[in-house]
Amino acid sequence: MAIAMTLKNAGACVLMGSYGYVLDRLKKNFDAIEIEKEFEMTAKEGSFDLKATISQSRNSVFHYSRIISQEKKIMEDFSATCVVADGRSASVFAAFKLGLPCIIISNQTSIESFFKESKFLLNLVGKSVDLTLKTTMALAEEVLIPDFAPPHTVCLNMLSKSPHVMKKQRFIGPVVSAKYENEQPVPSGIKSPFILTILSGHSFSRPIFDGILNIADRFPGINFLVFAKFKSDYIQKNTTVVGFCEDPSPYMAEAQLVIAQAGHSTAMEILTLGKPALIIPIKGQVEQEYNAKRMKELGMCETLDFESFNGEGLYEKINVLLNEKRFKEKARQYSENARDMKGSQIAADIILELSKRIQCY
Repeated sequence: MAIAMTLKNAGACVLMGSYGYVLDRLKKNFDAIEIEKEFEMTAKEGSFDLKATISQSRNSVFHYSRIISQEKKIMEDFSATCVVADGRSASVFAAFKLGLPCIIISNQTSIESFFKESKFLLNLVGKSVDLTLKTTMALAEEVLIPDFAPPHTVCLNMLSKSPHVMKKQRFIGPVVSAKYENEQPVPSGIKSPFILTILSGHSFSRPIFDGILNIADRFPGINFLVFAKFKSDYIQKNTTVVGFCEDPSPYMAEAQLVIAQAGHSTAMEILTLGKPALIIPIKGQVEQEYNAKRMKELGMCETLDFESFNGEGLYEKINVLLNEKRFKEKARQYSENARDMKGSQIAADIILELSKRIQCY
């Protein structure tokens, strides 16, 4: 969205494609069209289930050619001169069929880690999926990594080690909304100072929600703002629970500390805003586990895992993050670097340059 807005401001016509909640959000600011899911990630017993994800995605595999044809027609009808894919392979193949320049923007250029310790059948499937991913990388003109350059890259463990992919990867810095570049007004309805907690709606996030409610009264000078869909009759006086927030960024900008799971976009927002963080990755979600590990290695967060999660550990981590200056200092350094890199503008410039190669004819 940040890149698309930069492109619009430069005079480009932009068409966005997605589905579900994301499509609804995109339609508020962009011309947007519904596209079909390639696959759907599935959870089981509080963790990511690779086998179930592959099983439930089999229909998408059977109809993959149809999905490519649909996206090819969308590109033709729009008279596209450049295609930008966020790792969606159908878009890359459709662009290749039309001879259009294509950019991939992704924090994950290898899925080898997902299958590393899998059984033989899943490992076999994993190799074919990884081959598909490598093929899309080969077909793209450039692969933009919305992260810091090594050795400060959060998604480093999720990137391909193949020279064929590495030579196309360009680290452009965090890509977040342009509104972060300006000071935001303090959100109404919440007293500062406060700690912001952002949780997914999945059942495995419930222990974090309950843990916050149980220890909040041990921080009498701090308010807790929790974005979660869970309900409870036991809400502390210094705790506010909000069911859903479409854009938590203004609250994140004012928070003393952010408690969140370890999605890459969330990590980049935290780093850009310069916030100390407590990161609790989803169990079994390899990407989140790697992200959490890297953020801790970079020195700007503490982590907890679901295996050893308890209220006392949560209290101790929050206490350390609030009182030790090293976290705030490290977060400030990354924030300054992120803003200097201007990732959205770099990406937009590359896309416009490639687009002009077709337009000039």
